[in-house]
Amino acid sequence: MQFSFPCKRKRCFNKNLNFTPFPSCEIGERYQGRFTGLSVEGSKSRGGPASGDEDETLLLGLEESCFLAYYLNTLEITNLTGSSMDYQAFLESANKLNERFVENLACYLYLKSKNWVIKSGIKFGGDFLIYKQSPRLYHASFLVIVQTPCDTDYYQSKNLKGVQRVAETSDKDVLLLTVHRPKDVLNPKDLQETTVTETIVRRFNYLTFVQSKQQ
Repeated sequence: MQFSFPCKRKRCFNKNLNFTPFPSCEIGERYQGRFTGLSVEGSKSRGGPASGDEDETLLLGLEESCFLAYYLNTLEITNLTGSSMDYQAFLESANKLNERFVENLACYLYLKSKNWVIKSGIKFGGDFLIYKQSPRLYHASFLVIVQTPCDTDYYQSKNLKGVQRVAETSDKDVLLLTVHRPKDVLNPKDLQETTVTETIVRRFNYLTFVQSKQQ
């Protein structure tokens, strides 16, 4: 049976629109962001229509902030007192908010390496939503759930079925990512030792199976 993931265009799809996958800075320039205790707040929103509000700000998730700051080196993160935060300081603060932050970050980097556009999946009960291209052009293809090998009851079958039903109502599949991470993560390179296993959760459709066999 041939597998194809859902990739549904939006009605306002415009193939002439171009989006860069990563932010670009002049040589030596970095964007500024302040860690508020919940997210990283930057100046001006990106990629959207200008609102005309000079006080408009951009809120970045923890994984995206870490990726931009310590892997792409395009963002400088400061705390509320204005002091720059290094990788370990940010990691400790993020772990206090989410004890699975390192696992989520490993999955974020893994999905980025596959050119997925990643957004928060909390609205649908997951960790991430991933898109083929910009969310302006496509609906999300997968609802991503992050887990570890010891999570024997983190997502029990009945809970997974509930998440799957929520995803199916909006034409998404569920992607389980199981993370095998190193014990200590002291610098960005330590996550290179991490392995991520994919499991796609999809209900068996007999009609689709028969049609695929006839082709």
